Amino acid sequence: MILCIGSAADDTYCHTIIAMKQANLKVDIIDIARLALSGEVLFPMHDLRSSVFKTSERSYHLNDYWGVWIRPVEIAEAAPEKSLKEKSAGLQVAMNRLFNNITIPVINPPIRDVSNFSKLFHAVSLAKLADWQIPRSCLTNNQTKAQNFISTCNEGVIFKGASAKKTWATLYKKEIHEHQLSALQAAPVLFQERIEGPDVRIHVVGDQLFGEAIESDDLDYRVSNKNKYNALSLPDNIAKGCKRLSATCKIPFLGIDFKIKKTTGEWYFLEANTMPCYQGYDRRAKGAISRAIIEWLIDNRNR
Repeated sequence: MILCIGSAADDTYCHTIIAMKQANLKVDIIDIARLALSGEVLFPMHDLRSSVFKTSERSYHLNDYWGVWIRPVEIAEAAPEKSLKEKSAGLQVAMNRLFNNITIPVINPPIRDVSNFSKLFHAVSLAKLADWQIPRSCLTNNQTKAQNFISTCNEGVIFKGASAKKTWATLYKKEIHEHQLSALQAAPVLFQERIEGPDVRIHVVGDQLFGEAIESDDLDYRVSNKNKYNALSLPDNIAKGCKRLSATCKIPFLGIDFKIKKTTGEWYFLEANTMPCYQGYDRRAKGAISRAIIEWLIDNRNR
């Protein structure tokens, strides 16, 4: 049986559970908000496999399961009172640690790779592992350094947040943004030379790879509903690098993002997401990604 832990408001979590049920897998479902509101978790440090999740309805003994799907979304900030906020935050930290150290197969272990707490460090360190290149970049809170970098980027500059928080890529426009550069002293910003060309998302599930090219009229394709998507065959160095990242980070399920420069065909690595929202890609692939997730869990059940 598979233990599923996440939020009923998370489309990715629900999409995966539906796919598991359609494949006739037996699943138990724990809503993380309900667990924070009226439940508790017992973690025997000498035997983590004996951990128990208790809600107001029943108890879930980890020893009863041979696989885990977990999406520990942050809910603490939405808590209506301080004590519940602290409980929710503590619960998330505890589960992150538990499912990174448990022997039971976890398809998407949380915080296994923590480099993405800093976007540029993440890009540089993972690109080195896979032998890829990244766009020319400048992470700074210095106005002069930002201006000097911008002046060297003949094809334009995009900028975005530097931390793990979700952020949107924005095209730098001198007439709009130059007078705002003085605000950099309050917080650093990641500037990157613009790479014009299609985006690529590759999902890694164990040894299986699913690539898709995205053509968009918007700088950040995630804000558009007029994109064109096409399945993509991967160059050998990209395919090998994706598998190497998954194996090195010990994360079976990754969503990896690239840009392909339109004029040269060069690939540029952007980031690797350990908790990818993949349901749109899966629907276009006719369920191939969720089937691969299920296959991985089944293949590793006796690990």
